[in-house]
Amino acid sequence: MALRIDARENRDRIVDAAAELFARQGLSAPMSEIARRAGVGAATLSRRFPTRDALIDAVFERQLGWWMHAIAELERAPDAWAALSDLLEQACVEQARDQVCADLVVRAFFQGTSFEAEKSVLRATVERILETAKRAGSVRADVGWDDIVLLMEANAGAADLASSAPELAARRLVGHFLRSFAAA
Repeated sequence: MALRIDARENRDRIVDAAAELFARQGLSAPMSEIARRAGVGAATLSRRFPTRDALIDAVFERQLGWWMHAIAELERAPDAWAALSDLLEQACVEQARDQVCADLVVRAFFQGTSFEAEKSVLRATVERILETAKRAGSVRADVGWDDIVLLMEANAGAADLASSAPELAARRLVGHFLRSFAAA
């Protein structure tokens, strides 16, 4: 069922306010402050987003478009492994730039129960690329989806700990992972 225009505007303002506050204060930003910033009451916030996780998912959904576009591009790349390596580096650098992005990717996507269709597309595409790279002799036979998830989760933790030059740290970390994935 489509939302009325005013309800859709309220929802958009809530997601905007949440994204802004999450970026500044982390995912534990007070819901009351999110409602205040959005110019809505607590009842409107809870009607649109009955749980914090539902609101986190709505904020992440905006970032998900980038991921799905990037995955579609992988399918068209002449060297899928090189393209996947570039994508992983870009994603890790973005996580390092924006800790909330890192938290959202891990919490809402890799560990959450939302976005199952998108996760399925992402996983299937990455697994196809890994199989192609294995057949070409570029990637070790034992590298799989779980290794990609481990990279993203490790990078999210490292981004949180890197006190200076988090983007450089992310590039180094992804480089170490990618070298470990390479066939001997």
